[in-house]
Amino acid sequence: MNPKLCKFLCTLLMATTYGLLFSQETAGGSVFYERTRLLSWEQREKEAVDEFYAGNYPDFLTKWERVETIQNDANGAERSVVLFVSPDYVAVGDNHDYFTIPLTPMASTTIARMLGASLPTPKVVDLVYKASRLKLEPFNYIPRGDRNTTPDLLYEHSKVIQAQAKAAGFQPGVFVAGVKKDVVVSAKLADPARQKHVIIYGWHRLDGNPIQPEYNGHVNWYVDYSHGTRLVNNRVMIDGVEYDYQSVLKDELLHTLLSYDKEPLSRTEY
Repeated sequence: MNPKLCKFLCTLLMATTYGLLFSQETAGGSVFYERTRLLSWEQREKEAVDEFYAGNYPDFLTKWERVETIQNDANGAERSVVLFVSPDYVAVGDNHDYFTIPLTPMASTTIARMLGASLPTPKVVDLVYKASRLKLEPFNYIPRGDRNTTPDLLYEHSKVIQAQAKAAGFQPGVFVAGVKKDVVVSAKLADPARQKHVIIYGWHRLDGNPIQPEYNGHVNWYVDYSHGTRLVNNRVMIDGVEYDYQSVLKDELLHTLLSYDKEPLSRTEY
C-alpha cells in the first residue's frame, strides 16, 4: 500500500476512534460521575449545569407528563387544572446511561429556568405522586457520618432506582415517583430566619404517605442522596385557559389550586 495512503488511513482511523470515545465520554452519566466524583460540591454543581447547557441530559426529561386534577380555588370553587411535569428527576447523561443527580436549589432553579420550568410545591409533589405510572418504595441508607452526601452514594442511589424500575418491568423515562425527596417552593421561602436554606418534601411510601414532611432546616448547599429535582413546566391550564405556573402561585384566588399555603407565595424561586 502507498505509504502516504496508509498514513492517511491510520490517521483517519485514530481520529474516528478517539472521536467516538470523546462523544461517549460527554454523553454518559457514568462518565460524568467518574469525572466529578472527587470535585467539591460547588465544582460538581457547575459541571452539572454546564452539561444541561450542552444538552447532555436524557430526552425523556422534557417529554412532559400531563397531570389532570380538580382543585378548589381560594373561594372554594372547583377548577379544572392541568399540569405538565417531567416523568423523572433531573439527570445528566443519555436515555440509557444517566445519573439522577441531587442538586442544590440554586442549580435546580437554574436548570428549571433553562427548560422553561419551575420547581414543585408540596401540593404539586402529592399530585404528581398520585398521577405517576410507577410508584416505588423509597430506598434509604443508614446514616454513617457524612457518607449520605458523598458522590459515590449519590450515584449508587441513582443506579438502585434504575434497577428497581427495571425489576418492575419498566424502561427509562417511565413516569415514576416515590424515589426522592423533592426540592420544593412554598411560603417558607420568605422565612426571614431561613433565607439560605433548602425546602424539601416527599419521598412517598407505597401507602401514599410522605416520609419527609415539609422541612427547611438544611442550609441550601446541603445535598444528600435522597434529594431530587422534579420539573414543572411553566404552562398550566386552568378551566381550559393557559396560565403561568409562578403567576398562579402568586395569585390571591388561584394559588390554592397548586399550594397548601393559605396565602399566595411572595417568592416562587430560590
